Amino acid sequence: MIRFLILSAVFLSSACGYTTRGSIYAGRKIIIQPVVNKIDVTSIDRESSGYVNFPILVENKLTNEIVSRFNIDGQLKVVSDDPDALKLSCTVNGYTKRTLRYDEGTDGTVKEQRLNLDTSIKLVGPDGEVLMDKTVVGQSDYFLTGTGAKSESAAQADLVTDTARRISEAVLEEW
Repeated sequence: MIRFLILSAVFLSSACGYTTRGSIYAGRKIIIQPVVNKIDVTSIDRESSGYVNFPILVENKLTNEIVSRFNIDGQLKVVSDDPDALKLSCTVNGYTKRTLRYDEGTDGTVKEQRLNLDTSIKLVGPDGEVLMDKTVVGQSDYFLTGTGAKSESAAQADLVTDTARRISEAVLEEW
């Protein structure tokens, strides 16, 4: 019995801890600048792309969702102006819609699609030093028919949510 207690004490005291919360910038403040949309919806590539449904005001929706994600997490306090705060800027660089699956019938209609939102983020410290410069891609898959079917506008809302989640994870969790 004594041997068991000693072994238990050794194993418990030498165990490593794991947390699902990152702590790179914990307790600091952050300014989230409005997202900039650099997608040219009038370009020739967009005209011949085969679809016309583009998420309207995606930059505003993404800004709001990023702020919401940081507020929910709570590790960084979102402020509007503070000279000691980190500054996060985000740019939307691309929006794509790809077909993943066609119907097995002879008509070849589209059954499943994937939306991607390509963004770049830059995190700058209070002294102007660039702490992070990354590309972040959000995605949303959706079915057009069947039991899991949803509209493209619902998939676009999921896309914005996924992109904001990936941006907050990129800032808060350094692996």
